[in-house]
Parts: sequence; structure tokens; C-alpha cells
Amino acid sequence: MRKLLLLLIIIVAGFLGYKYFFKKDAPRREEPKPLAVSKHSAVFNQSLNAILADYYAMTDGFVKWDSVIVNKNAKNLEASLHNLKVEELKKDTTIYQTVIFPWDNCKLATSSIPSTPEWEGKRRALQDISENLRILLITVKYDQGVAYWQECPMAFGEGMSANWLSAKKEIINPYLGSKDPQYGNSMLNCGETKATIDFTAPDTIKVN
Repeated sequence: MRKLLLLLIIIVAGFLGYKYFFKKDAPRREEPKPLAVSKHSAVFNQSLNAILADYYAMTDGFVKWDSVIVNKNAKNLEASLHNLKVEELKKDTTIYQTVIFPWDNCKLATSSIPSTPEWEGKRRALQDISENLRILLITVKYDQGVAYWQECPMAFGEGMSANWLSAKKEIINPYLGSKDPQYGNSMLNCGETKATIDFTAPDTIKVN
């Protein structure tokens, strides 16, 4: 009986030693996350991506205080806005009707920039475009990238704020920019991100 008990102890000890000192568990393979599928067609997404590309190029002109860049990209943006494939949105009447108003406002404000000689007037138009484009992105649940809704607290003077959209978290202020007559480039990074528009995946939806 003692010999049998001793044999069992030796077997158990041998198994435990093998498990903890010799056998290594195979590394766990992480299951790949499924790719997010856009709610919109490739054609619609391309048309909206073109709008954002022209908008960001225009805001870069504001940062540089370069009216040539601003006017050129405002014209490009106006053309991109007219080319937005809104017909696709008609399958959802509520979304389509909600989009039309900010879309028209964007086109109107953008068309005014090249013909507005005063820098102040161009900046006011930028504010209108930004606010309406934000509504458009949220309404269609733009899922091709993240947009940051940022704010300059003194865009039009002390306590007079204005907002813009950016593809980056970093604050690059298009209202005060790098050549402001009063502040120079000291206010280039003035501002803060007020919201994140992110519909890129179901588990990362953020609109705050």
C-alpha cells in the first residue's frame, strides 16, 4: 500500500514538474477585429472626402494668412460641395431633409469667400462653413475618418469664440494663424478640442 501511494506521489510530482518547468503554453492568437463596413457607398464617401480635403486645404490658407490659397481652395470646396452625392441619402428621408439645409449653407458661405476682400469677412464665412459642415458630418455619420471640433476663444475679439474642424488633435488655429496683426504667431496653438466626431467603428462612436 505504501509503495502504491509513493508511486502515485512520484507520478503526480513528475506531471506537475513537466507542466510548470518544461511545457510552455502556446501563445494565444488574438482574433482579428472585423473591419468596419461603411454605411455609405464608395462614390458617396469619395465625394465627402473631397469636401473635407478642400476644406482642410482652405483652413491651412487661413493659418498662413494667404488669401490666394484661401480663395483657390474655397473655389475647389464650392465645386466639391456641389458634387456631393446627396441623391444616395434619399433612401432615408429624415437624413436627406436634415442634410439639405447645412449643405446649402456651406455652398452659400463658401461662394462668398473669393469675392470678399476683407480678411474679417473671409473668417466669418469660415465660421459658417465649419458649423454647417459639422452638422452634415454628424447627420450622415461620416465613417471614413475622425474629425475634431476645435474652438478659438477669441477669434473675433476677447470672449468672441469661433470653431473649426480639423483632422488632427493638435491645435493649429486658422482664425489667429501665424501672422495675426496683433499677436503674430503667438496664438497659433490657442484653442481646445471641444468634441470628437468619430463614426469609424461601432465601438468608437463619439460625438460630444
